[in-house]
Amino acid sequence: MIIHLIHYPVSAKRFVEPLVSALIEAGYDVQLWFENRSELTGFSDSITVPKRYIDFDLTPNPFKCLARLISLFRIFRREKPQAIHTHQSRSSFLPLLAAFAARVKIRIYHNHGLPYLGYKGPKRFLFWMLEFLNSAMATHTLAISLPLLDEMVKSKIASVKKATCLGRGSICGIDLNEFTIEKFDPQNRDIARKKLNISPDAFVVLYVGRPFKRKGYHDLLNAWQIFISENPDANPVLITAGCDLHDAVSINNQPPPGLMPIGYVTDLISYYAACDIVALPSWHEGLPYSLLEAAAAGRAIITTDIPGADTLVENGTTGLLVPVENPKQLSVAVKRLCDDKPLCVKLAENARAVAEKFFDRNISKTLLIEYYNKIGLQPDKVVILRK
Repeated sequence: MIIHLIHYPVSAKRFVEPLVSALIEAGYDVQLWFENRSELTGFSDSITVPKRYIDFDLTPNPFKCLARLISLFRIFRREKPQAIHTHQSRSSFLPLLAAFAARVKIRIYHNHGLPYLGYKGPKRFLFWMLEFLNSAMATHTLAISLPLLDEMVKSKIASVKKATCLGRGSICGIDLNEFTIEKFDPQNRDIARKKLNISPDAFVVLYVGRPFKRKGYHDLLNAWQIFISENPDANPVLITAGCDLHDAVSINNQPPPGLMPIGYVTDLISYYAACDIVALPSWHEGLPYSLLEAAAAGRAIITTDIPGADTLVENGTTGLLVPVENPKQLSVAVKRLCDDKPLCVKLAENARAVAEKFFDRNISKTLLIEYYNKIGLQPDKVVILRK
């Protein structure tokens, strides 16, 4: 048995279930373990692969951490999994430590990003140490992107021998059957805008993420304020998915003009269809899934010049890169695409081509199965493909 572990139900559904499904189809005996959050019952219930609810995320309470560690150790000793495959920094530490103590032969740490890159001082060191320990306890380390693989090796987190990146990266790629380009053509864009009461001629920017500084949310709102003040006749719209009106008010006391906060939504297809560009000015990332979705939707991208995001976005080719924590330059990039519609279309078309060439989910599934075979994880049964 192989166990995939990721603590958050939404991440389990979006990123790991597709991999587990592919492995099961290939003949592997796989389970998906994650924490059961009462507020996210819908996501938990929608996961159809073999699953188990268990608490294993790091917590500030040392007694809870110890209890979770002991519980995992006992389960691993009892069930003797062939391998564990952990995801994300924080939720990997206890499973890797327990598996190391229980002598699980193959322990894969799948890094989704390097948070320490977005911090300075003691926090930076603590987050670096977490990455170092996770990789040290693992027998194999996977990086979400090639730039982050280089960073992990350069920062002595993992060795070249132990760490690798599958293809161009990402966890599970993007499902191009869901993101068919027809859903985002001009006709569907107009339909989506009509439902949202947005003018067909408006310039629409979409942000998908939580209202955190490290995601660049504060920088984006400040950049938007600059853009509006310098272009009073533009009448653009900024849609923020994952953030509500309270989040914007808490930053600048009042929301900037043109802001459309939609809070947390599960289906973003219509919002990608409605927008012209997607902006994500994060301080650090792995390989942002919202940008993969933007590329698959055929939308131009503005993001920060950081390791991970630059895997997908080449400045001036598939999007525009701006410096971290620089609202002024971010507003300049927004204005550039607002004023230059042909450039916006060109970047969008190129982004879609990159998504098709490197990040199709079928590519990610194939690469993972090949990697499993390479490190000695063979299917438990032979799968006969019928024509």
